[in-house]
Amino acid sequence: THSSGSWTMVQKLLALDAAADTNFGYSVAIDGDTIVVGAAGDDHVAGYDSGSAYVFVRSGGVWVQQQKLTSSDPAVQDEFGTAVSVDGDTIVVGAARKPSNSMVGAAYVYVRSGGVWTEQQKLMASDASAFDRFGVSVAVGGETVIVGAKADDSPAGGDSGSAYVFVRSGTSWTEQQKLTASDGAPSDLFGQTVSLSGDTAVVGAYSDDCVPGSDCGSAYVFVRSGSVWI
Repeated sequence: THSSGSWTMVQKLLALDAAADTNFGYSVAIDGDTIVVGAAGDDHVAGYDSGSAYVFVRSGGVWVQQQKLTSSDPAVQDEFGTAVSVDGDTIVVGAARKPSNSMVGAAYVYVRSGGVWTEQQKLMASDASAFDRFGVSVAVGGETVIVGAKADDSPAGGDSGSAYVFVRSGTSWTEQQKLTASDGAPSDLFGQTVSLSGDTAVVGAYSDDCVPGSDCGSAYVFVRSGSVWI
């Protein structure tokens, strides 16, 4: 926490059921008095590396675990918890290797009511295909979610990547638009990282080749007008 120009560590977070090789801390996100931590390597009843995410809340300056999240359809090597994001009473968790034999990927939305988190919807790309790694990155802001699919083969070529925007109406999420780079090329991995604020989204492509040479990387800014992202 920040006070009078100085940062002080107030607490180290650990899962209540901490175990070896769970990769707790693989992803993290914070909003106000809520933290979510991904543990993509967690082995639970669904099998090894099925993954989980932990929610912590702050009360009286102390962080306590509120709930452990797992998907409604967990399976071996889903790596649920690859990416996490939280905004208010909404959490999104990516599972970029689901299912492990094809790594299409998925993302899950959870909502909090009365201190309890419940899965609201599983998100998948409308044109989902094998090895897209949809869910490698996620971001939520209000009624909008963006999900990266860094290995999607778009018209630009293999592993050029993409990102998908979803919007919520009531309790239902629908895909609003698929985002790709205007100068996309094979192996750019557009969608490795995503961020969202209001009607502005940023998508990272760390393997984009630019003037200095291969894999110098880039990021793309999109803005929404009406329901169209440019």
